[in-house]
Formats: sequence, structure tokens, C-alpha cells
Amino acid sequence: MAQAKLLLDTNIVIDYLNEREPYYERARLLMIAGRVGEFDLWISSSQFTDLIYILSDGGSRSLVPLVLERLRGLRTFINVHPVSGSEIDRMLASSWKDPEDALLFEAALSIKADALISRNKSDFESALVRTMDCEEFFDWMLRERGLCYDEVAL
Repeated sequence: MAQAKLLLDTNIVIDYLNEREPYYERARLLMIAGRVGEFDLWISSSQFTDLIYILSDGGSRSLVPLVLERLRGLRTFINVHPVSGSEIDRMLASSWKDPEDALLFEAALSIKADALISRNKSDFESALVRTMDCEEFFDWMLRERGLCYDEVAL
């Protein structure tokens, strides 16, 4: 059975990197599973600059080095989809209210993602790409593939 290919919304990455409660634990579990090769985790190239800006409080020079260090760590196990001109053209021609979400949706289509993982599922209502939050994704893996993901204390 092929690994699930997951495109992560920016909010999931921020939940993980900033240990944002109450979402951190499930985002962390998703990242751990991705790091050990259970899933193929993806973000788009445009999200990297978004993350730098958001995590550094608008580009604060004192915060940028720390943010870059954290993103280098993330990059060791997250794939990057280079956004293309055709994806940007489709985003520009779309009627989506949020162009950033439209571009992420186009990236999900391009990489043939099994799911887009986001806490803002209503932003991605479409039959073309399954959208779930972390909790729903783990429930889906249990239901559809019989795989239970949880941390076990040793």
C-alpha cells in the first residue's frame, strides 16, 4: 500500500513549530510519523516565505535566524512542491475568496495529494481534494487502513 501524500496547510506547521495548544500534540504526531516515513509530508514553496514572515513577527531581524534554523530542521523531512506559473494562473483565474488557499489547493492537485491537512477545512470545500484536520486524518487512517497512531510511554 502506497504511503499517503499529505499537503500541510500553513496553520498545521505553525501549530507544530510554535507548540500551539490545543493543536500541538496531533500536529507533532503527524510530523513524527512523517519523519519516520509513514507519510509523505509536503508544503509548497510559497508557504516557506509565509512561514518566515509569520514566525518572525513580520520579518523581525532578531527572529529571522531562529526561524530559519527551525525551518531547516523541518526541511529534513518535509518535501517542497515548487509552485509553478500554471498553478498561479489557475489561482488568479479562480473565484476563491482567499488566493493563498486557492494556490494551496492548486498545489494539492498538482502533487496528487491524498489529503490536505488543515484546521480551516471550510476554506477548501471541494470534492477534488479530501481535506481533514489532524484528528480526522488519524481517525481516517484507523478506519480505512486499520492503522492506529498514538504515542506510547516507555
